[in-house]
Amino acid sequence: MRFKVAALTSLVCISSHANVIQYFTGLSYQNPAELFKVKNTEFIIGAAAFNTQGRFNGSQLNFNTFQYDVGEAKTNTYSALPYGRIAKRFNDRWVFAVDVTQPFHSNLNWGNNSFTRYAATQTLLTDVDISPRASFSINRSWYIGGGLNFNFLKNNETNWALPSGATSSANMINRTSGFGLGFDVGVFHALNQTNFLGLTYYSRIRQNTSGTSTFVDNVDTRLEFNFKMPSTTILNYVHIFNEKWLTSLSLFHVNWAANQYAVFTNTSAQPPLNQNFTFAMKFRRAFAYLGALRYQYNESLGLTAIGMVDDGPERDELRTINFPADTQYFVGLAADYHLNKTTTLEFLYGYGFENTMTNNKVAIAGQALPFNTGRVKIYNATTF
Repeated sequence: MRFKVAALTSLVCISSHANVIQYFTGLSYQNPAELFKVKNTEFIIGAAAFNTQGRFNGSQLNFNTFQYDVGEAKTNTYSALPYGRIAKRFNDRWVFAVDVTQPFHSNLNWGNNSFTRYAATQTLLTDVDISPRASFSINRSWYIGGGLNFNFLKNNETNWALPSGATSSANMINRTSGFGLGFDVGVFHALNQTNFLGLTYYSRIRQNTSGTSTFVDNVDTRLEFNFKMPSTTILNYVHIFNEKWLTSLSLFHVNWAANQYAVFTNTSAQPPLNQNFTFAMKFRRAFAYLGALRYQYNESLGLTAIGMVDDGPERDELRTINFPADTQYFVGLAADYHLNKTTTLEFLYGYGFENTMTNNKVAIAGQALPFNTGRVKIYNATTF
């Protein structure tokens, strides 16, 4: 193939992250059709490491006093999301691979004693996706691919506080795990030697999770929480200007509208509270836009500048601090260094941020009252 596969290959792991829970990092959401770039055997291992800092300033309804507490709550956590791939060319047309990624993740800890504890204390999510996949070369300009997504959700926690006495409260820990199955398909087309177009689709994955809810000394092992990992479509265009410069533009469409309500059944909440909680989310479809500009500094070193905007799925009147997604921005600089013909190192440092508002309400005795109102700022420093 005469067009510059090496330059395209350097973009394999150059991506970024979107909203607070879905991450386009490392190999996540890669087009399976692009496995055609594997010459013989490929082994990729890496990790996205990031520090998430959040700050909420505003008011929170106190369920003990039914007055409003005012103050500042903070979260400051560190995460590492390993990813990897092993791929093997079978013949001139077929390439087979297995990818391991973590496309969904959350690590927000506002604290058990924060004044916002009745809205959220911890929102923790560990998601591992194992994807056997293959690509097929139709001819020198058309490639298709597909795979399965075995999705494991482990120790998902959505915790908040409830009154434990007339003047006291305690954290209710809701921990669940589950498994879901999905698929991904992709097509890649070389328009000519300098222009390339890719289209990728990842299906929705339904997670029917179960686990244990704990509140003080009360434990319920019948806890259930259902959530849909949204279907995601990516359109990607790459243009090679010359031997030094190329650009990559991507449009992401994420169908978060599949999630309208979050339902927790059989929690450990005690009477007079209902054990079942239903939270309205009314998520919308979301779009994200990614642009990358790459410069080949010399035969070994390539540099890439990255920018991303994600508009987020949440409605302003329903946004919560356990998923404070709104329009978010990400900028980063990546470098790829070819140690030799078979080994390449890649490094990215980026910074993501958002500045949004919460203004949600809670129904008490048939009356809608302001619940959690204020400004949320989220910052992410990302390295991989």
